[in-house]
Parts: sequence; structure tokens; C-alpha cells
Amino acid sequence: MKDNNFIIYILALANASVVVGMGLITPSILIIKNDFNVSAETVQLVLTYYMIAAGLGQLIFGTFSDRYGRRPILLMGGFLFAASSIISIFSPNILSLLFLRVIQGLGAAACMSMARVIITDSFEKTEAAEKLSLVTAIMVIFPLISLILGGFIAETIGWVGIMYIFVLFGFIIFICALIQIPETKIDKIKRLNFEKISNSYLVVLKNSKFLILTFISSILVGIFFSSFGFMPYEFARLGVSPLEFGFWLSFTGLGYFAGNILNKYYAAVFGIEKLIIIGCLLSLMSYLSILFMHLNSFLNPLYISLPIIVFGLGNGFTVANCIIGGVSATGSNSGTATGVAGAMQMSSGGIVGAIVISLGGDESFLVCLILVNLLCAIAFLLSVYNYKNKT
Repeated sequence: MKDNNFIIYILALANASVVVGMGLITPSILIIKNDFNVSAETVQLVLTYYMIAAGLGQLIFGTFSDRYGRRPILLMGGFLFAASSIISIFSPNILSLLFLRVIQGLGAAACMSMARVIITDSFEKTEAAEKLSLVTAIMVIFPLISLILGGFIAETIGWVGIMYIFVLFGFIIFICALIQIPETKIDKIKRLNFEKISNSYLVVLKNSKFLILTFISSILVGIFFSSFGFMPYEFARLGVSPLEFGFWLSFTGLGYFAGNILNKYYAAVFGIEKLIIIGCLLSLMSYLSILFMHLNSFLNPLYISLPIIVFGLGNGFTVANCIIGGVSATGSNSGTATGVAGAMQMSSGGIVGAIVISLGGDESFLVCLILVNLLCAIAFLLSVYNYKNKT
């Protein structure tokens, strides 16, 4: 693939699909809860089902792209995202909305996984890490906008207005990919052999380097996405409106943007293993500081929003490097590895969020902080282990 900036921007847009699908609708969670008159556990499924579908979808689409190519899967993803959003506008109950959120998640999964693997196909390891960091840095603009825009729409139009934005977003990806994105999978598998597919999954899952790096990124991505589920309740307790909530939570994106920009320039200088350790340490420090301030009864939204800038910065150093390092370690099984990594990352967000709410995270922010700090500590220890055992 030629080094075309417009193509990189399209891939950044596709890579942002999962986050946009979460960010825009997050400020509307309490509105959806009241509109459909459901419990906190039930409305959490609007996020959980979407994330699990986005995760499992990447597992499927990564393998199918090895057979049918990257471009057809990307086109299908944009179409599914837009079409399901149109139908969601007319959802008569929470069950139909949940079903359509699953379809949205599958569409987002196809877009996100193909954006990543197209970059892996097209560039060498170090350059791919730089390109993916650039793509991710550009991508961060969309969650920033989506959280703030989502808050504005939630207060003025309601959650249905969010679906109209999703329709536009999906069709933009579809049309741009149709016109500009070339096929990057040259040596396609001639036919899907399920025995070979199973073997490729086994090979990937036996790769310790891949597993460690994927676990690290899954933990941090899981924390980021699960915060979309439990943060609205804490901000509401602080007296923050949906529009203000979108603004305060978007601080994570500021740090994430800065982290990816810095990673683009320093990945080749320090090596991805060192930057992963730094990123995990920053993430742990950010949530430890939130825990400290919460225990000391801080009541201003800044006690959350300033530290999560540091969390975003840590993710900027960690996520892209874990993806490139893990996928590159699997060689010819990169498509399958991309799907497995994406599945673990996205599903972790939905699962962690559901666990937090089921443990009472909607009522107690302390529960959320204890679990998140434990996960950050595990990620940090894994990053140190990975550095000591690098090959």
C-alpha cells in the first residue's frame, strides 16, 4: 500500500468505530435507563453487548479476512454499522435496542480489525508501530468529540439523535473505503479449512509473547471501556449533567492523544517493551491517585478528570505497542492474531464493566476503584515480566 495520508485518515476513522460507538452513547445511559424504565444492570447491557460483539466479531473477521481479503470485510463493517443504526432509531423496547447494538458491534469490529491488519500488512514492524500510533492518535479525536457531542445530543434530542450520527459515521467509512482502500492481503487462503483455522488459533494461543502483550493491552482497554459504564454514576453523584460529563470524561482522550504522538517518535528510540512498562506504570499511578482523593472526600470532578489524563497517556504508550509486538510475534498467522487480540480487548471492556456494575459499582465508586487498581497492578507486573523475557 502506498504511503497515502488520506488512506491513513480513513483507517484512523475505521479504527475509531468501536470507541465512537461507545463514546457517543455513554452520556445517554441514564436517559435510556429512564426511557425504557429498566435497572442499572439491564441498561449496562447496552454497552456490554456492544463490546462483546465488537470483540467476538474481530475474532471472526480476522480469520475471514485471510480468505476473502481485508477490503470486503471493511466495506461490510461500514454497512452493518450504518444499517443497524437506522433500524435502532425505531426500537420499541430495550430488547430490540440490545439486539441492534450487537449488530453495531459486529460492524465496528470489522472496521477496527481491518484498519489494524491493513497497517500490519503494509509496513515493517517499527514503521507499522509508528503508523498505528499515528492512526490511534488521529482516532482519539473522535472519542473526544463523541463524548462532548454525545452529551449535547443527550440533553437536546435524546439517545435517538445519537443513532443518526452513527448512520452518518458508518456510511462515511463505507464510501471512503470503497473509493480509496486497496486490497493488502495478496496471498489469500484459497478456501476456509476449519481444521487449519483451528490450528492457527492454537498456534496463536500457544505463543507466550502474544498472550502476555495481549493480556496487558486487554486489561488497559478493558478499564478504559468499562469506565464508560461506571463513570456516569459517579459524575451524576457529583452533580454533573450529561453534557458536562462528556466534557470531563474526554480528558482521557487528551492523554491518549499525547501518548500516541510521543510513542510515534520514541518507539524506535527506546523500544516498545520499555514504553509498555512506562505506560502501565502511568496507568496504575493515575487510578491510585483517584483512589487516594476519593478516600479523602474530594468532590470536584477534577479529582477524576486530571488523573485520567495520565491514564490516557499510559494507554498511548501501551496499546499500540502491545498490538504490534504481539501480532508480529505470530508471523503468518497475523490475521488470526489480530482477531484474537481484538476479541480479548473489546470483550474485556464489556465484561469488566458488567462485573463492576454487578458488584454495586453504580452505587459505590470505591468498588470500581479497588477493582481497577488491581487490574492496573496486574498489567504492570506483566509488562515487567515481558521486558525481562524479551527475545
